[in-house]
Amino acid sequence: MIRRIALPLGTIAAVTALACVDMSAPDGAASISALQLPSPSVVVGDTMRDSTGAVAPLRVTAYDANSAPIEGLSTLFFIVDTAKLAHIANSSFLVGDKQGTVRVIGQVTGVQTVPANVPVTVAPTKFALGTTKLPDTLVAPLKGSADTTTASTLSQAMVVTLKGIGDTAAVGFIVKYELLSAPATKAGAATPAVLLRDDAGRASLVDTTDASGGASRNLIVKSALLADDALKTGAKTDSVVVRMSTFYKGKHVSGSPIRVVLPLKIKL
Repeated sequence: MIRRIALPLGTIAAVTALACVDMSAPDGAASISALQLPSPSVVVGDTMRDSTGAVAPLRVTAYDANSAPIEGLSTLFFIVDTAKLAHIANSSFLVGDKQGTVRVIGQVTGVQTVPANVPVTVAPTKFALGTTKLPDTLVAPLKGSADTTTASTLSQAMVVTLKGIGDTAAVGFIVKYELLSAPATKAGAATPAVLLRDDAGRASLVDTTDASGGASRNLIVKSALLADDALKTGAKTDSVVVRMSTFYKGKHVSGSPIRVVLPLKIKL
């Protein structure tokens, strides 16, 4: 039997999965959380670290039949692959040995999590803008003062890459996006006129580097929601400032942060 356990997410990307339930174990854990990872990936030759750069253990939270957390139960962690890509040190610390992807599970009183896929990757050495050149000026359309549809919306991908030695992709690192400056939103608007979104259209300020070492968020400009009428009529220009950063061992990777200033004008 399986049920969902809701877990809070911090600045790191925790693995989301279904928690396991064992209703036949009243004296132990009735259910357990998904495997809680300090980081989405681990570097070859290093131990998995948290968002501050500190070495941190794998964790699983156990719950009783009333869904209250239980303290003091022994937790076991296993790598379920035969390839020697990583190992568990001191019972709960994941150490990277060779590039690839490992499946890790946690177990409390016989109840196991579903496997979490963890990339074992290279240490990042270079953070840079993506190969697609950003425009010199953002030109956002405006079809009418009340038009907030896609016809009056600009979407600009803000792409970065993270590489290691030999231009190898550094996989599974958190990239933080910050909107440092943007034109004001008109009063009463339900959403900001300028914001950052993920590919699913949700407001988002973080991404995780993929198999190519890339990360991106979409800079959105909803022209009809801008407060400045002079900007909306094309009588003036403004600018949007975005900062992107990533860290390893608690320090900026070379090239981080990247600060981008994009002039903005409206096209009627």
